[in-house]
Amino acid sequence: MRQGNAYTLIFLTAVALIVSLVLALAAQLLKDRQDLLQQADMKRNILIAAGFMECYADADEAKREMDPGICADVHLYYEEHMRALLLDRDGNVVHEPETVPELVDPAREAEKRPEKRRFPVFLRVDRIGGKETVTAYCIPIYGKGLWSSLYGYLALEPDLNTIRGLTFYKQGETPGLGAEIQSRWFQDGFKGKTILDEKGGLVSITVLKGKVDPSSPLAAHQVDGISGATLTTKGVTELLMKSLSMYEPYFTMIRRGGAEHGRR
Repeated sequence: MRQGNAYTLIFLTAVALIVSLVLALAAQLLKDRQDLLQQADMKRNILIAAGFMECYADADEAKREMDPGICADVHLYYEEHMRALLLDRDGNVVHEPETVPELVDPAREAEKRPEKRRFPVFLRVDRIGGKETVTAYCIPIYGKGLWSSLYGYLALEPDLNTIRGLTFYKQGETPGLGAEIQSRWFQDGFKGKTILDEKGGLVSITVLKGKVDPSSPLAAHQVDGISGATLTTKGVTELLMKSLSMYEPYFTMIRRGGAEHGRR
């Protein structure tokens, strides 16, 4: 009986080891593909924020309008129209070939010492009058909601004041409430809003509890809230200010004509 139990234990241990090895091998073999898919998702959301396409699902619609030519090959379209840079905390461009800007996780960067943190920025480049011109600046935005971490991208017009687009692509908020931050109506509400006051100071965007009063002098810096999702929208307000503040050194240099745009 003891010999039988020992044999069973050895057999089960051997099977467990074999299964572990197979899973480890499969994970390793699939890693490149997983990285490629993750990059594609990041690039797709960057293109959405930068105003190139609308091809993502949201809480209200099965699928938004899309341009088949763009959505068919995200990588190709991204490489043709976008330029990625890495910044240090002072807004200087740093060159680190081993770092993929699209895969830089804001949450992990926040855990590093300030001098070690890296901030990716994605430039939309269009050919205007035969010359390549930066027509949008896109940055990752990250923060805490009610139940989860919120990840998205925010794109600014060349004036580095007006919002061109915003997308939240990862969140775990309550369906029908906080999860509405991924809805079309909510994200479209940011378009055309401004992040600077009359003196050029950063005020960011505030998500209200109710509706924006068009007659208010602060209306340009406010968007309509989501009913029943006060804590989630408060998190959005806070993460926008925090994320934009991190990029102000770089944006300030650009406004003064002294920042590097990088090369294709």
